[in-house]
Amino acid sequence: MNSFLYTFIMIGLWIVNLFNDTGLGAVYHTTERARIIIYVVFIFIAIWNFIHNRYYIDMHDVMVLGGMAVFFIITSLIQGQGMMGIHYISAFVLIYILSKIGVTRKAVVMTGIAYLIMGIVILYIYDFGTALSGWNPNTIGMLALYSYLIFLIPFYNSEKVLRSKLILIAVTILYVVLIEPTDSRSCTLFALTAAILALSSMLRNLVIKSNQRYLGLLLIPLFIAVTVVWISKTSYINTLNQWSLEKFQKTIFNGRDVLWDQGFQLFLHNFLFGRGSLSGNWHNCMIGILTAYGCLGGILWIASLKNILSKGRRWMNDLIVPGCVVAFLIMYIQQSVELGLVNEAPNLLPYIVLGMMLGRVNFLDKEEYFKGIEENGASEHYHTDL
Repeated sequence: MNSFLYTFIMIGLWIVNLFNDTGLGAVYHTTERARIIIYVVFIFIAIWNFIHNRYYIDMHDVMVLGGMAVFFIITSLIQGQGMMGIHYISAFVLIYILSKIGVTRKAVVMTGIAYLIMGIVILYIYDFGTALSGWNPNTIGMLALYSYLIFLIPFYNSEKVLRSKLILIAVTILYVVLIEPTDSRSCTLFALTAAILALSSMLRNLVIKSNQRYLGLLLIPLFIAVTVVWISKTSYINTLNQWSLEKFQKTIFNGRDVLWDQGFQLFLHNFLFGRGSLSGNWHNCMIGILTAYGCLGGILWIASLKNILSKGRRWMNDLIVPGCVVAFLIMYIQQSVELGLVNEAPNLLPYIVLGMMLGRVNFLDKEEYFKGIEENGASEHYHTDL
């Protein structure tokens, strides 16, 4: 796809995401309309592939991703939560749609610059204007952080090392300064973490070392929730709260320990299948999934994310794929303490990153395929379907 058209589509998705789960989005029904468009495009792609006999079914994908989708949808319906499962699964359908669009490096760079500019504009308006004064500061901080992370994607494997590092450092300083008024500790921490990973190939390689490493990283939100709830029940909590109040004017866990304890209690009462509802401000993506879809749903969800990430494994020397993997994992781990990833109207940017990664894999697979035909005069069957 033309890089300008791809960037235009990505800007449109960013704008849709801006109004996701907000009052303005509810007034203008942006989320519902975007969801309808996603499913219509998905149906069109399915029909097109069927007509042209291009439909390849990977049984592993059907078992994992298809199993998760069916489980979420049926569980929500049976538990009396209506279309909630279908609404959330639309984010994974978006990944599938974006995976069909071949992604060039130029398209990713242009998208990253556009996201950077929009993120800076949002922060500037929030910091110095009044138009966003009623918005949740954590929402503003996350939107800016995720835009910054997408901008950084080409920097994780850059050819122009010195120039790229200087740009990265300058942009990071700007973002940290602009994010500070939102008082979002997690956004500042993960922005700095992303910069360090981009500057250090050794640390970056530890993150993307293997598919098994992905599994461990995907379980971090659960580990953090369990650890925090355990600490909150020890004698150390009062000392920690006192220190945090002096430094940040808020308790160490800011009430998340209480929320997560309640979440675990709810999960234990609906252990296997959950309650079918994504409602609740749990501030932890694993608590959100476990309370909604239980142990079975949690396993399917983690397996699905790992399955998607693993599809970029053989292209880790590319200039884009490693950056997409690192960007998503940072977003995901940040969701150990924030909202958005698991929601009836989820934050779309992490899912967009996965779609971008698969689109890049699609592009590279096709390049390799046609190069093989030119060199050997023989065709090989390949596929990049989810």
